Amino acid sequence: MISIKRVLTPITIAFFVSMLAFGFASPVIAGDMDMSDNSICMDCHEDADRDPPSDPNRPQVHNPDGGFFVESHADFSCIDCHTYITNDEHEDTAPGQEVDCLECHDEVPTKE
Repeated sequence: MISIKRVLTPITIAFFVSMLAFGFASPVIAGDMDMSDNSICMDCHEDADRDPPSDPNRPQVHNPDGGFFVESHADFSCIDCHTYITNDEHEDTAPGQEVDCLECHDEVPTKE
């Protein structure tokens, strides 16, 4: 006689393996992306204006043509500085937010 456990175990394993293989095991929720991947940011912001900071005493980190004036920042992910960005749907929450340089620096950097 074949037990139910003997039949269901392989079916259950096959089900979960196929779920993992097709990505269905993790929830797919709008706005639930890996924001540490700069390419996610650049999908929308690649052609965005890179205006200088609102405080004229602070240095401009972003080069308007892309890249960075401050080379040491080039290895960071966007959200290392833009900590107020928590998901890809931030058009209502991000405008007007400023980078807090004191997250890393002892003093707010100023233009030299």
